[in-house]
Amino acid sequence: MIPRLIGPVLVLLLPVAAAAHGEHGGAKPLGDTGIVTVQGYQIELLSHPGPLAPGQESHVVAKVFRNSPLAPVSGGTVFIGLAPTNAASDLRPASEEAWAGSYAVPFTPTRRGAHQVRVVLQELEGRRFEPPLVVDFRVAVGRAPGMGAAAWMLLALVGAGAALAIYGVALRARIARAGDGALNLLEIPWLRRLLTSPALQPALQIPLLLLMGIVVYLGFFDVQDGGVNLATKLTWTIWWAGIIFTFLLVGRVWCLACPFGALNEWTARLVAPLRRLPKPFRNLWWATGMFVLLTWADEQLGVVRSPVVTAWIVLFFAGLAVAVGLFYERRSFCRHLCPIGGLIGIYSMTAPVELRAKDRSVCAADRDKLCYRGGGTAVGCPMFEFAAAMDRNNYCNLCFQCVTDCRHDNLGLSLRAFGKDLWASGRRFLDESYLAVGLVGLTLIVTAQMLTAWPGWISALARWLPTAVRSSLKPVTYLGMVESVVLLGGALLVVPLLVLAGAALADRLAGAGGLGVRRQFVVFGYIFVPVGLAMHLAHNLAHLLLEGGGIVPVVQRAVALYTPFSLGEPDWQVSPLADEPVVAFVQMTFLVGFFVLSLVAGHRLSLRVYPDPRTASRALVPMAVLAFVFTVAGIVLLNQPMGMRHGM
Repeated sequence: MIPRLIGPVLVLLLPVAAAAHGEHGGAKPLGDTGIVTVQGYQIELLSHPGPLAPGQESHVVAKVFRNSPLAPVSGGTVFIGLAPTNAASDLRPASEEAWAGSYAVPFTPTRRGAHQVRVVLQELEGRRFEPPLVVDFRVAVGRAPGMGAAAWMLLALVGAGAALAIYGVALRARIARAGDGALNLLEIPWLRRLLTSPALQPALQIPLLLLMGIVVYLGFFDVQDGGVNLATKLTWTIWWAGIIFTFLLVGRVWCLACPFGALNEWTARLVAPLRRLPKPFRNLWWATGMFVLLTWADEQLGVVRSPVVTAWIVLFFAGLAVAVGLFYERRSFCRHLCPIGGLIGIYSMTAPVELRAKDRSVCAADRDKLCYRGGGTAVGCPMFEFAAAMDRNNYCNLCFQCVTDCRHDNLGLSLRAFGKDLWASGRRFLDESYLAVGLVGLTLIVTAQMLTAWPGWISALARWLPTAVRSSLKPVTYLGMVESVVLLGGALLVVPLLVLAGAALADRLAGAGGLGVRRQFVVFGYIFVPVGLAMHLAHNLAHLLLEGGGIVPVVQRAVALYTPFSLGEPDWQVSPLADEPVVAFVQMTFLVGFFVLSLVAGHRLSLRVYPDPRTASRALVPMAVLAFVFTVAGIVLLNQPMGMRHGM
């Protein structure tokens, strides 16, 4: 008898089971709030399909149950709204679906990020609520269905890389000669015509000069809100953060298009001064000082948030470039005084391209040396580089003027190993080595300043100040002083002293054949270029991918305000260009990969200066340990909670 009752009982129980929270009729739980209880009712949020994604229509479902006894509530009046967090919800009447107590509204989110679903219960079981019951749920709109833009971009890059590789193999088979080493890209006719065209530089420089004028105009006359003003957003979030990636890939190619360099060179050509910049200025100390000053102003004075200060900075360096061109020949400003010139040169040593003389003896035998001196129709190298002596990328801006001026076709553009200049160059200088080391400290401390814990650390340090100092100054003043001391002292003093101590230990380990502490510092300081570059890349990558999307509404606003055109309504709720885990993975890849490059550079450098392999290994150990310590410090910092700096 009992088995015969099982079937009818199951049939009777099925509707009740379907009404339980564990059965959603294909819908998936939505949000991280869980089930909410309010005035004797339980509300659960679901969606189908789920999860929510941009461009995909989903039904947002509010399941409503009576608490006691537990049962779905049908026939109610319910409204549901979906909107980005802190934005007003667009409430819509919900219709009850086939599943009892399930009230649904279709929504199609337009962007990713944090959202809020608002459920308004106006009437349930004949009971009208005054005011209505309101329940808010936090939800996340994730990646759109399919591979996504990032995956398609990666596929496009892989495809482009494969096409270039095939093209390179075909070129090498066609133009390479027996015994040749690297493929000379200047033997590709169309590429040589492009790179040596007299129209190439103006075609790049003039638009950037116009853009620089727009930045200055908007900096002075547009709204003084760095988050919506194109001057600050374009200058500091896009250009300042993104330009470093060009150094890594193609060296000083930015200098080819730089509007400041154009002003300097055009002025010098017009006035034709014959003087060199005085010798005390012909080093990197001045450029390094201005770069550190800009970095300090970024952190302490908030120049990245001030459009008018941004405009004044642009005008100052434009005026300085013109003034130097009036009195000193060629690109003296670019070579010695540009605030990022030293940075560009140091990091360009890692770029996988090089412009070099094919046969130095041909250059030595040429009496006129037009590629350097100029004369007649030949202009000469604007950066004071002589092709026969050039064995690194630091000061070659790839303008190809030497290629145009050379009568012997003795120059080649080729690909090479990343970082080759770090160990292959025969020239080492104290100012460059100090800059390489200082950049490690600077990037580490600037990254630390983004941590949410940083203000607490500075406050703790400030408590060590004498009471008289703290009582006589405002907190913002003495906290700024402490922060400045940490930034400048740490980057310019503490980290170089650590490397100097490492150089002293390395020289001691090298024994009688040591180079001396000063020379050890100068030579091995270059192995820290990849360490600083990796930290710089990782730091700026976060700005670009997490905050760079904000340039879109800023451009839309500027176009709508200052032109008769429209690029659409600005949407200020901007989603990151990549998920934070993706950004973190790429950051760690940079740090680990470039640490390996620093070890390779250090190993080859030590073998170059120490003939005995065992001596070379011993001398390298202290520097390798420091490179490891700095890399680990970067990894730790980048894995701490951070705030936005350029998002504004």
